Amino acid sequence: MLLRVLGWVSLTLAVAAIVSDCLAWLSEGAFHLMPLGDLWSRLDFGSFHRVQRALQATLDGKPWSLVALPVLSLPALPVFAVAGVLLIWLGRRTGRVAEPRFVGGSRPPRRRRRPLS
Repeated sequence: MLLRVLGWVSLTLAVAAIVSDCLAWLSEGAFHLMPLGDLWSRLDFGSFHRVQRALQATLDGKPWSLVALPVLSLPALPVFAVAGVLLIWLGRRTGRVAEPRFVGGSRPPRRRRRPLS
């Protein structure tokens, strides 16, 4: 259940990213996908730079240059879309029958009446 919720949140973020990219396309005249690093720095500039400074201070900055920079340069739209689909797929129900519930549950089978003879 939690994986499916996170998957839907990630897909919602993908929709928000495409809307942002399309609005930028309309205002600038050129379409480009926003990288994760740009999105993060626009949302919370302080935390982005705190993480950057912390990673650059450890091991001569290799975690920042070898791991963080390649990940943060990926476009946000496909990352969120793929992560959302993957999380929903991982959180799917397999082999279990849904339990009847009050809201949105299954109804018990209807009994057929015997014809009056």
